[in-house]
Amino acid sequence: MNELITPAAAEGLILDGLPVLGTIPVPLGEAARHVLATPLAADRPLPPHDRVMMDGIACRVAEAIAGGGELTIAGLHPAGAAEPGALPAGHCWEIMTGAALPPDCDCVVPYEEIEKMPPKVLIRNTAALSAGQNIHSLGSDFAPGAELVPAGRRLGPRELAVAATVGATTITVRRPPRVAIITTGDELVPPDQAPLPHQVRQSNAPSLAGALAAWGPAVVRARHVPDEEAALGDAIDGALADCDLLLLCGGISKGQRDYVRPVLETRLGPPALHGVAQRPGKPLAFWRGPVPVFALPGNPISVLVTFHRFVLPALAAMHGQAWSRRTVTLAEDFSFRPPVAYHLPVTLTADGRAVPAPLANSGDFASAIPSDGFIELPADQDEFPAGFAAPYLAWL
Repeated sequence: MNELITPAAAEGLILDGLPVLGTIPVPLGEAARHVLATPLAADRPLPPHDRVMMDGIACRVAEAIAGGGELTIAGLHPAGAAEPGALPAGHCWEIMTGAALPPDCDCVVPYEEIEKMPPKVLIRNTAALSAGQNIHSLGSDFAPGAELVPAGRRLGPRELAVAATVGATTITVRRPPRVAIITTGDELVPPDQAPLPHQVRQSNAPSLAGALAAWGPAVVRARHVPDEEAALGDAIDGALADCDLLLLCGGISKGQRDYVRPVLETRLGPPALHGVAQRPGKPLAFWRGPVPVFALPGNPISVLVTFHRFVLPALAAMHGQAWSRRTVTLAEDFSFRPPVAYHLPVTLTADGRAVPAPLANSGDFASAIPSDGFIELPADQDEFPAGFAAPYLAWL
């Protein structure tokens, strides 16, 4: 095995030169959770008119003051109505929130500040009137052509509302990746099969498929192969011919039946990396071929940690997205002796501090259920006091 490298160095090698997925058009109604490939821009000024901000009356300030606050109601101007006719002297419009301000008015007075005496109204305090009050001016938010949603943004409720506002009924997004999952191991049986004492049910494929579904749209195919070199080679050949990303689980360590590295080397050459100074996930390997290939360890927690720590940044890069982790602080002291980076499961307190929730081993995935995610502790120290700041990733 190659010399172990740091998680940061491994991430850098993985992200260097990854291919970016192509684009496809999708209807607005089907765009949720896709990644935007071209920015959404304002197609007209926003707001598109002088927008009324309160229910009340629209009037002319100078006229209202001159008349001692008494005005005659000319009619109702609701939201969505076209521009009304000219406003006679001494009059006002009853007006609704969201309506376009009539062009000969310069002030909106809310109902709370007037007395209605149909057909007249009385403004209680004319000294408080000012031109422009309770009016959201034309184009004051964005000019035509202004970028509203940048490329690389995942489309959620806010982004879809903007898309509808600017008339983007068809949106250009990154094509969902085709992800192949190959799991290995003679000890594994399908989840619907009763295992013998020497067997365990296969959990990595459902776990990875679930993580991918939680992350975003993807076309996922999973296959399990026995620990046989020929069968593994056939599975890898089929996957490489028809996927954008290949994830293998198991068979990447030093065991006599760990065939993943030699089989991949005959097809893709030596890996860009194999072995990371971290726990869990030390045997991680990566090939940068025409199709990026991750060889993840076989233990369930190692699979989940390495997927979050390394595969997710790769997926983000393939979608043209930036990648970052938030920082949290330890809620209590913690010690870890081996000189490797430690991906420590944690639960978060209400104020965002991380409470350590270490696992017994990398197969102890059931004990990870109460945790919210994991932090990465550096290898260059073994005592981490309360308040220590560390990068954090939430479980998908």
